[in-house]
Amino acid sequence: MPVFSYVAKDGQGRESRATVTAESRFEALADLRGRGLAVLELQEAAGAQPQGLPRESAAQRGYKAVLGGRIGLGEKATFCRQISISVSSGVPLREAMESITEDVEHPAFKRILADVVKRLYDGKPFSEALAAHPAVFSRLFVSLIKTAEEAGSMPQTLEDLATSLEKTERLIRKVRTVTAYPTFIAAFFCIVVVVMTLFVLPQFQKAFTGFGAKLPLLTRMVFTLNSVMIHAFPYIVAALFLTMAFFVFYGRTRGGRLVIDGWKLRIPLFGLWLKKFAVARFCRNLAMMARGGVSISTALEIAAGTCGNRAMEMALLAARDRIMNGMSISASLAQEKIFPHLVLRMVSVGEATGRLPQVLEKVSDVYEDQVEGSIMTATALFEPIAICFFGAIILVIVLAIYLPVFTVASQIR
Repeated sequence: MPVFSYVAKDGQGRESRATVTAESRFEALADLRGRGLAVLELQEAAGAQPQGLPRESAAQRGYKAVLGGRIGLGEKATFCRQISISVSSGVPLREAMESITEDVEHPAFKRILADVVKRLYDGKPFSEALAAHPAVFSRLFVSLIKTAEEAGSMPQTLEDLATSLEKTERLIRKVRTVTAYPTFIAAFFCIVVVVMTLFVLPQFQKAFTGFGAKLPLLTRMVFTLNSVMIHAFPYIVAALFLTMAFFVFYGRTRGGRLVIDGWKLRIPLFGLWLKKFAVARFCRNLAMMARGGVSISTALEIAAGTCGNRAMEMALLAARDRIMNGMSISASLAQEKIFPHLVLRMVSVGEATGRLPQVLEKVSDVYEDQVEGSIMTATALFEPIAICFFGAIILVIVLAIYLPVFTVASQIR
């Protein structure tokens, strides 16, 4: 079992130097803090580097398998805010990272932060340690941290990152919440229609055929359509599967993603929402980097990659090239027809007044509010429309089934 040497102070301020035996650096730190000691230095007694990733229990492995190791925006926002508070309070970065890593409950995130701590003890800068995990810490995140290291503005930058992540998570959560009910209704209706088509209507069709009577027109139409759908069902499923597979693989290519993302922006109503959401993300990230001291060329390049739409990203990169050649930001963006006039006007005002970060933040807030309001309105309208539409289809099916019964009953009389 490794032996760690430490320098610590007790509650009365007396300094002590000794060793402690523990499975890992984190267990040693927890042991010393449990004794009421404030740890100043802690390293392996043999002079080796700190232990690597902490061991993972069977329960943690199972939990990680269920979640797929995915780390949400909430975990990262909490991490940024905790680091910001610790650093601004005068706690050294490495000690703050160790303390926060102990309290992290997400097993995958805990392992990643432990590796970041190890790299810090190896002498790596904080930004370089974070950059070793690009799947968790994006290029935007790392660039802001690197700039903060150079400018000495780490607490404020981490606070801005936490706020940005929280706002993004809040918007995504609201969108998911308001779209959950319509999605459930549509899925339930599809299941009902499939069951009626494959199992219920064929049984009634066989029963009515034995009557030998002429069926009503509505019934014949429904039964004919149902028979066509049953015979064509394998082909319909295959066509849907092949279409989805085509778009998935085509969307993974560079040119394919550009074409598909361009189509998304031209979809009636939904395209407008996607554009506003992409603009909001771009403006917020650009504002954060401009405030953090990142050069405008680098900020535009990174922010373009975070908007989530390849067509808009290419337009932003083209605008960046013109800006590098001396054109103003607003004039460069104006040459791309993809950006709303409000963005162009506000960027022009921000450039003229020297308050570009603040203006971009306001634009982002406006578009996020518009997206949220539009989706909530559309969801409220979807519910009665969906009920009427689905109810009409069910009514037609029910009438098609009961009309022959009424016809036979009248003939018997």
